[in-house]
Amino acid sequence: MPIKKIIQRTKRFEKAFAKLNSKIQKLFIRKLDFFIDDEYAPSLKTHRLKGKRQHEHSFWITDDIRAIYIKKILKKEKVFVFTFIDIGGHSRVYNE
Repeated sequence: MPIKKIIQRTKRFEKAFAKLNSKIQKLFIRKLDFFIDDEYAPSLKTHRLKGKRQHEHSFWITDDIRAIYIKKILKKEKVFVFTFIDIGGHSRVYNE
């Protein structure tokens, strides 16, 4: 049985996404396709955050823009739930 992937977005993510210009929004959607196929595709530069945020992950949209998410694995059902919690400039999303 293949692994099912669920994508969720928080209100915080939705607000931050709405503030991005349309070019960056479209680029995120393209990167999300790569992400769904392979969370660790080299072009995404996916990594786990450290310290108090060690339960969060990030992937690269542009040199400065990052998408932050939390990954939950429901092993019994073979389901991955990805909840996107923020998106934006490197200094903003990593320093909040």
